[in-house]
Amino acid sequence: MCHKKLHSILFILLISFSLQSCLVSRCKRPQIVGYVYDAESGQPIENCKVGEVLSQNNGYFSLTEKRYHQFTFFGYEAPPLSVFEVIEKEGYESQHIQLMNPFGGGAKKGALHNADTLYLKKIPIKIEIK
Repeated sequence: MCHKKLHSILFILLISFSLQSCLVSRCKRPQIVGYVYDAESGQPIENCKVGEVLSQNNGYFSLTEKRYHQFTFFGYEAPPLSVFEVIEKEGYESQHIQLMNPFGGGAKKGALHNADTLYLKKIPIKIEIK
């Protein structure tokens, strides 16, 4: 009889504990949009690699939002969000988009970061005089 009560109490504790936890969607990277331009001429740079995408002929790029699921307990804070995306094009100095938010992993689905306009500088051509 005593074992039945103990099992019942443990079962109730287990159920109440599991009801305080859940599977939540976390933001790994918000959607990032923007334009890439030549710093000297002010012209858009086509086929510039931004993260895993290439910029369009008008310099526009759009990185899709990335999410993951995490099992968490009620009342726990959202994890930090740290994003680092490389921007590179042959003949230009590379740059990067860097975002850091201590609780950004809790951003709702559809999170968006507008990187606005990014300007890349051309790599100077070295001329050797002999």
